[in-house]
Amino acid sequence: MKDNPHLNILVQLAKIDGETDSAELELIRQIGASSNVSPEDIDEIIATTAAEDSIPSLEHLSAGEKVELMSNLVLVMKIDGRIHKEEMKFCMKVLKKLGYDEDALFDLVSTTFIDPQQEISKEDIKERAKKYLKK
Repeated sequence: MKDNPHLNILVQLAKIDGETDSAELELIRQIGASSNVSPEDIDEIIATTAAEDSIPSLEHLSAGEKVELMSNLVLVMKIDGRIHKEEMKFCMKVLKKLGYDEDALFDLVSTTFIDPQQEISKEDIKERAKKYLKK
């Protein structure tokens, strides 16, 4: 089950800066669980996915799956409170494969605030992400 492009990309993002944060991994586990991926498979994906800069093909994803991945990328990138240059560069490459332009990432990252005291509205991020997806 280690071939799960969505989770593979999120794990790559978490590892790309050389500092895999526990908050990032916990969020990835939650995302995997919400997609009915078993905890064992999630752990295998985390253990076997390298921080390499190669991105799997994303052409087969539906518009909804692209919005979901974009939203999850923003959440994983922001969850540790720091945005690293490597994370931004990696996300830019993923976005281009998804059909987004650079403005989408800058807008979503700069307007998404992670407050531990408040629930993050993933639906809000998804609604904003939909606006940027090129048809």
